[in-house]
Amino acid sequence: MTACSRKADPSPVLVSVYDQELLATDIEGLVPEGMSPEDSVAIVDAYIEQWIRQAVILEKASKNVTDNFERELREYKNNLLVYTYERQIIDQLLDTNITDVQIEDYYAQHKADFTLKNSIVKTVYVVAPVKAAAVSKLKKIVSRGTFSEKDIIELEETASHNGFTGYYDAESWIPFNTFQTVVPVTAYNESLFLKQHRAITLSDDSLFYAARILDYKVTDDISPLDMQRDNIRAILLNHRKVEILEKLRSDLLSEAENGGHVKRIKNQ
Repeated sequence: MTACSRKADPSPVLVSVYDQELLATDIEGLVPEGMSPEDSVAIVDAYIEQWIRQAVILEKASKNVTDNFERELREYKNNLLVYTYERQIIDQLLDTNITDVQIEDYYAQHKADFTLKNSIVKTVYVVAPVKAAAVSKLKKIVSRGTFSEKDIIELEETASHNGFTGYYDAESWIPFNTFQTVVPVTAYNESLFLKQHRAITLSDDSLFYAARILDYKVTDDISPLDMQRDNIRAILLNHRKVEILEKLRSDLLSEAENGGHVKRIKNQ
C-alpha cells in the first residue's frame, strides 16, 4: 500500500494514521467501470481498511526496526533495471521461429533427457450402459485382430448413434493412469499388462467399457517426439535467450573497457 503525507495536496483526505494520509487521488481507478454502487463502496471500504492496517504496522515497524535497508533497496533497484533492460533486448532480438528440423535434431541428440516417468498410451474407448443392446457390437469392434481407421470410425459411429460417451483421438498420447480413471483396469505390472492387452472389455454393475490400446510406452522408455515438441521448443528458445544475453553482456563490457570506463585497481 502507498502511504502519503502531502499536506499541500488539495485532494481530500480520506483517512489518516499517525502522520500518514490516504488521499482521494490515491484510490482513483480502483473501482472498475460499470460496477454497481454497492460493490464500489465495498471495494473502497476494503481498500481503506487494508491501508489503515498496513499504516499501523508500518508506524510500529519504523520505530522498532533499526536495520538499514539502503543496500538491499539499491540492489533490488539495480536488479530490476537490468532485468527490464535485458527483457527489452530479448524482445527486440529473439527469433522465435523454431523449425521442425531443429526440434527433431535436438530430440535425436538428447533422447536420454526424455525418459518417461509414467506409462503412456494411444487409445480409443467407449463407455456404455452395461445392458445396452450395442454392447456386443462394441466388444466385437475393439477385439478385431487388426484395427484400423475404419474400425475407429465404426466405433465412434456406434457410440454416437446410441448416445454413448467415448474417446477417439488415436494420435494423442495420454498417461496410462489417466486412462485408468475412465476405464477401470487393474495393472499391477503395467509393462506386462500393456504387452498382453490390446483389446480391453470389462463391466461393473452399471457400465460397460470397450477400449483398444493402439500403442504404448512404459516407464523409463524414451518419450515420443510428439509429446516433447513444445518442451523442446521452449528449451531452444531459452538457449537463444541465453546466447543473446551473453553476447549483450560481453559487448557492453568490451565497449566500456575500450572507452576507458572500466578502471581496475591492480594489487600492489
